[in-house]
Amino acid sequence: MRLNGAFSAIEREIASRNFSKASFEEISIMTIERIPFQRYLLGYGREALTALRSVTNGLRQHPQKFVIFGRGRSGSTLLVDLLNQNEVVDCDKEIFNRPVLFPRLFLHHRNRIFPKEVYGFTLLSYQLRERYSWAESKNFLHYLVHEKGYKVLYLCCDNPVNQCMSKHYARFKGSWHQKANSDQSSLHVNIPNFMAELRAGKELDVFEKYCLEGIPNFKISYEKDLLERKSRMRLMDRLSNFLEISFMEPKASRFKRISNGKVEDYVENWQDLKTCLSYSEFAPYL
Repeated sequence: MRLNGAFSAIEREIASRNFSKASFEEISIMTIERIPFQRYLLGYGREALTALRSVTNGLRQHPQKFVIFGRGRSGSTLLVDLLNQNEVVDCDKEIFNRPVLFPRLFLHHRNRIFPKEVYGFTLLSYQLRERYSWAESKNFLHYLVHEKGYKVLYLCCDNPVNQCMSKHYARFKGSWHQKANSDQSSLHVNIPNFMAELRAGKELDVFEKYCLEGIPNFKISYEKDLLERKSRMRLMDRLSNFLEISFMEPKASRFKRISNGKVEDYVENWQDLKTCLSYSEFAPYL
């Protein structure tokens, strides 16, 4: 049995280090250091458990299916929470956040264990890029849409600076989501790392647009559609029409923003970071 994810990661690492004659010892040390085997074990364990559960649940038929596609820190958890408030929707989590051996079969099994009429799941773009080549990633999305009948909800963030800051602050607090308000701790941003992540985000933008070529999608902007509660109402009305389900007025979400208020209130070196950003291609987002 070929451990696709692990072997691909090893191969990429060998290529990046340009070994002319990689010794067994070098590869062994590199493997231990770079490949998180615990993630693979957890992922394969969940894959096996899902397969067993799907056998006992019989054949589920979902008239409508959808995938939330986009980047982290764009409001995907909030959107899942809002969608799951509809009595006919089962919106699954990020099912590919851990490695799986057979992605298409795993998705089929996940589909079968949810009983409601409409099934959806979240697929973050980095999860595709880590697992597949660009062409394979596009093919996987086309498979979902054209062969399996999924509709794509494309989730994006209009302000990359705010999105990157949200990622840094969540990492700093050690929590990606929270359900209660908490004290706002001060963060000192590593400016070179921040700028590097911003530019990596631009590359991910190109990747997402490439994957979506030829695929109809429903675009959702975090700032325009999810940030304010009144905007969420309009969004859910439009989504109900797109997914061909009855509209249900969403209640307040269980989730709270990790960072509240102005950036300068919780970033210690905001002025230095702002100066750096003002001389970069990201100046329009300040």
